[in-house]
Amino acid sequence: MAHKIIGFAYSDSNNLSYIKNQLDAIKNAFPNLEIELADENDSRLLHISPNHRKYLPTYMILKNDAYKTHRNGKYTYNQVVEWINSIHGINA
Repeated sequence: MAHKIIGFAYSDSNNLSYIKNQLDAIKNAFPNLEIELADENDSRLLHISPNHRKYLPTYMILKNDAYKTHRNGKYTYNQVVEWINSIHGINA
């Protein structure tokens, strides 16, 4: 069961570098978790809302390329790790 976390941010903002840094840190904590960086034009954001652009930055978890859950907003690294640890099937 392959999990992936996608970090979404506006392409023309400093949130993009914030999400990239968070994803790099997440990859260090969860080496088996695939990571991806995406922007506000990615169609997978429609799983959240038709008005998805106002909810960025966003973290989305996929399982076998299917939507599983998401979380909107800025969080500390520890908060994101705790959230990922709470998701069934993702192991550090």
